[in-house]
Amino acid sequence: MTASATLPPRNRRQNVLGWVYYGGLLLLLGAILTMLLGQLLPARLAERIGFNSEGYVMALVLGAWIQTVLPRLTEVTRWRIPLAAAAVCLALALALYNTELPSRFKTLNESFFALTLILPYLTLQRPLRRWPPMVSAALLVAVVAGVAVSPADSPAVLLAETMAALILVPLAFDVVDRGIVDPGATTVTELRYCWYALLLAVPLLVVLLGTDTRDGGGLHEVLQYLGRVHEAVIGILLVQLYFAVGLGRTGRPLRAWR
Repeated sequence: MTASATLPPRNRRQNVLGWVYYGGLLLLLGAILTMLLGQLLPARLAERIGFNSEGYVMALVLGAWIQTVLPRLTEVTRWRIPLAAAAVCLALALALYNTELPSRFKTLNESFFALTLILPYLTLQRPLRRWPPMVSAALLVAVVAGVAVSPADSPAVLLAETMAALILVPLAFDVVDRGIVDPGATTVTELRYCWYALLLAVPLLVVLLGTDTRDGGGLHEVLQYLGRVHEAVIGILLVQLYFAVGLGRTGRPLRAWR
């Protein structure tokens, strides 16, 4: 009898889901970086999926960090490992940003810039109370102001996926799905699924509107920026769906609006 056969059904299902999640992301990234995806899928579909490689990297690293690293941190390693990991992410981000490699590799710098801050953030002692939404709101205001006065090649625009991830992470893990990193926290089921629907709807809406609607100022400029942050939205959503829906890490349920 194999070891997996002795596991309870729930644990076996979680093991299978883990293999699918991490294995699927690794295979997808490999196909994108080696340009094999276009040979496996129709050209338009392969191009659309390939655009989101930054999100897949983020989903892969964040998933592994939350599932394998955070539970094993001790009082001694609580900050040594996160800060070392952040230093590695920053080094990778800078190397990719300054590389002469093809854009499919270079673009991954945005994921690692974001992870440089996200990994230590997820290590903070929970609960963080009212700080997460305040941090996200302050970052959003800073991004909007920066985009409004900056040229198209400014860091505020070029690092759109990085900034979007930094805005979304406090909301995703400390407002909506607090049970992922803090099993004792309460979560509201209705809020969680409304959030998932929003993260799905925004990229789909921008895609359906097409690139022509992003030319010009005002609302068009907003749509153009939203079109650049698909990767961050998809990366965060994949992590939330894997842990909260797939693994059932929803914390303690709290009925909404009662």
